[in-house]
Amino acid sequence: MTSPAQPGAGALAGIRVIELGQYISGPYAAKLLADLGADVIKVESPEGDPMRRWEGRATMSPQFAAYNRGKRGVVLDLKSVDGLAALFALVEDADIVLDNFRPGVAARLGFGPDVLHERNPRVITCSITGFGATGPAAKRPAYDTVISATGGMYSQVVPASTIRPLGPAFSDLLSGMSAVQAVLAALHARDVSGEGEHVEVTMVGALLDFLTESASAFLETGQVSSPDSRPRRAQAYACVGSDGKAFVIHMSVPEKFWTGLLDVLERRDLADDERFSTREARVRNYDELDAVLKQIAATRPRDEWLERLAAHDIPHGPLNTMGDLFDDPQIVSMGLVEEIEGPDGALRVPVPSIRFQRSGRPALRYAPALGADTDELTATAAASESEKEGAAR
Repeated sequence: MTSPAQPGAGALAGIRVIELGQYISGPYAAKLLADLGADVIKVESPEGDPMRRWEGRATMSPQFAAYNRGKRGVVLDLKSVDGLAALFALVEDADIVLDNFRPGVAARLGFGPDVLHERNPRVITCSITGFGATGPAAKRPAYDTVISATGGMYSQVVPASTIRPLGPAFSDLLSGMSAVQAVLAALHARDVSGEGEHVEVTMVGALLDFLTESASAFLETGQVSSPDSRPRRAQAYACVGSDGKAFVIHMSVPEKFWTGLLDVLERRDLADDERFSTREARVRNYDELDAVLKQIAATRPRDEWLERLAAHDIPHGPLNTMGDLFDDPQIVSMGLVEEIEGPDGALRVPVPSIRFQRSGRPALRYAPALGADTDELTATAAASESEKEGAAR
């Protein structure tokens, strides 16, 4: 199974992942592993991952393409004897099996972690669920909106006066990242023990871990954080220039950023204002200072403010929309967008930001068509299993 990574092939070259996922959390985790060089085989039902058909697309929505690039695709009916046998053959040579079914579904269909470990004792199985396997909410359908609300995320990013579901898919993405962290740790543990293990990741748990600052503040002090709690403590502000373009300032703790900002604003008099004379006072009077900064910011265009802030080494940045982001000179200089070949020609896509000096990363590939690699992979897996059975006789 595992083989040494070759230069440029990605740090996870030689690692095979079987993805039994749909929508976001499982596919995103597998996509991250593919970006690192793993050979990811996405197993879909004959109907395909429902996200393929978003936005009225017949087979390949932009959302599906985003979460499933770099993979190979297999169609298996896991409710059939033949489909289950084909899955077992694939698992024989796998290092990781990822799923994001509801608790108990995989076991009920005959491919729970215990069964897969019997087939391959070295395989690492990872299940992503909404709430885990026990408790009153365990069996509920766990979509991102449900978890982001239940897990406290919306309370940290949506003002109480405008409560509504909000993108992006926080809990899906964070649980996918947690799953990657977990399986990479399990791979290391396997190097020591020689055996695989089962890893459980919950969407609500991943969200709570991400909100560790707000959660710890409440558990230690009883303080309930709101969307403006972190900006207030961090002394972070958003302003709009005279040209209608927005930018942010983050002063944090060092006093030099406050005094430097006064020079930028040409308002040294604010240093003597008792509302703002100390950091503690600025935290208490955040709304008043926010109003002052917004009023001053509206007197000059954004680019002029950004130049002044840079000259005084004040932490700052433009508030980019997706329409602005890919023209930002810093983003362009970092090479965070590449072209890959899609079904209708070249497409620009965001690329992984991680850089490995030796192992590099593989060339990006578009998401697979439904069942694109079924014949090749199932035939190869079946032949491999037959060879092993013959050798065992």
